[in-house]
Amino acid sequence: MEENTKPPKNEAVKEVLRQRKKQSKQVLKEKRARLMVKNLPFKATEENLKEHFEKYGEIKSVKLLRKPDGKLVGCGFVQFAFVQKAAKAKHYTNHQPFLGRNILVDFALSKDKFKKQKLKKEKEVKTEIKQEDVEIKEAEEIKEKIDIDEDTKPLDLDSENESNSEDENLDDDDDIKEENDDVEEIKPKVISNDVNEGKTVFIKNVPFAATNEDVKLCMSQYGPIYYALVVMDKITEHSKGTAFVKFRNKEDAEKALQAGTELTLMGNTLDCHPALQRGEVEQKLTDKKEKKSEPKDSRNLYLVKEGVILAGTKAAQGVSASDMAKRLQLEQYKTQMLRNLNMFVSKERIVIHNLPATWDDKKLKILVEKYAGQGAVFREVRTMRDMKNVDAKGVGASKEFGFVTFTKHEHALNVLRALNNNPNIFSPTKRPIVAFSIENRVMVNARQKRMEKSRQKNPKHKDYNPELNKIEDESKKRKFEVEENLQEFSGVPAKPGPQKMRSRYKLSTQAKLHHENLKKEKKKKKFAKKSLSEKKQEFTKQPRQKINQKKGNDRDDFSKLVSDYKNRLTSGPFPTKAKWYE
Repeated sequence: MEENTKPPKNEAVKEVLRQRKKQSKQVLKEKRARLMVKNLPFKATEENLKEHFEKYGEIKSVKLLRKPDGKLVGCGFVQFAFVQKAAKAKHYTNHQPFLGRNILVDFALSKDKFKKQKLKKEKEVKTEIKQEDVEIKEAEEIKEKIDIDEDTKPLDLDSENESNSEDENLDDDDDIKEENDDVEEIKPKVISNDVNEGKTVFIKNVPFAATNEDVKLCMSQYGPIYYALVVMDKITEHSKGTAFVKFRNKEDAEKALQAGTELTLMGNTLDCHPALQRGEVEQKLTDKKEKKSEPKDSRNLYLVKEGVILAGTKAAQGVSASDMAKRLQLEQYKTQMLRNLNMFVSKERIVIHNLPATWDDKKLKILVEKYAGQGAVFREVRTMRDMKNVDAKGVGASKEFGFVTFTKHEHALNVLRALNNNPNIFSPTKRPIVAFSIENRVMVNARQKRMEKSRQKNPKHKDYNPELNKIEDESKKRKFEVEENLQEFSGVPAKPGPQKMRSRYKLSTQAKLHHENLKKEKKKKKFAKKSLSEKKQEFTKQPRQKINQKKGNDRDDFSKLVSDYKNRLTSGPFPTKAKWYE
């Protein structure tokens, strides 16, 4: 039984191997009909490349190579069904134009073969360079010898003198060679002065299809040009979208720099900049990297932790529970406020809590002056007061905190570090709590604009601008004229200038308000007292309703009974009823 089961297994394995061989042969056949296309333009797509090669035979697939960011490399593969068709396509398309660029077409190689060919070419190039160097050196030596022999020929001397002269010539040859070697070593590198002259312009946003001649023709409208060079990528040999242009005159280069959006080439607006030296460009790039690496703190958030008292430290010793609770509350308030991105920590303004209720601005200023340091200038010293709770003199009750604004950050920091949590200022149980103030950037900017405007209106200030008052007077006159011509039914007048649409102008809110106003008017009309004349106008006399009298058999018995009862009441004396005892 075992002998019968073995052969089928071997046959199955052999069949699998045969199928694999067939598949590998088929793959090799397909690869033989594969073409590598180089120097492709950036406009190229799989579709238009397929259309270009479909004339020569059936195509199975087209693939364009791309970089990781999706940009084209300038190479691609075209897979034909048959090798003969691929050979025909190579013959007719190699070095022929495709979308304005001559393409290079050849049969695709495997990776191993491609690497070997590349190494061979590199070795050949190196050997050729070495041979050229050797040939150049030999030619130079021969030339030098010929020149020396020509110099010695005119001298007719004896054999002894000739031998001496030959020895001298050999010595001279050595000296000349040494001098030439020294000269070659000392040769200075040529440094271009194109950038320093200010005649060279660097252009961005150059179309990828543009050539040196196209750029030269475009820029020649500003003046004569030495050269125009489009910057090419070393690997792909495609345009990078930039170019250098050197003008003959500096004035022409300045005209090109001032062109702006007027300068266009093939539909692209060219962006001109003065050319920079390589060192300057590298320095700028390094500066940009450093700036990016440095974290920006435009809101001064690092100052939030200045003066915080941590539990378990020496600063926390002797601090009362009420002070610690208040500090915690203030820290929570800070974090809540700083969620708004318009809020920032001021460097020059500090807030002082736990002030005595009897203190005013003068006492606070005297205290701060002691610790601010020399040359401290105050912009603001203010104790905050509750104006709803006012005493007999009209002074509001103290809120037990105040603000101090300095011109420099150093002075504010000195005061904070000297006063914060100091037990010798107020009392050991109620110590001053000092921190940098949290400000709203929008409010600060608005305050600054108001200050600038008031300075420009003030005739005694150096920034006084008399034209500003004239503009305001003119705007007031225009407003008055508009309001005069304005009719009741025309609606709200628009005012020139940067004004935001407020929420009260929303149609939904306006519709609700109008509906409520109509309701109120109806109620007023309903419950308002009216005069007799108005009542008479509203009163309408209703006509009498006629009773339909039916004729014939359909008589109205009820109406007859009513009429009989009326007649009885109106006629004669009423009958007297007999009393019960009679």
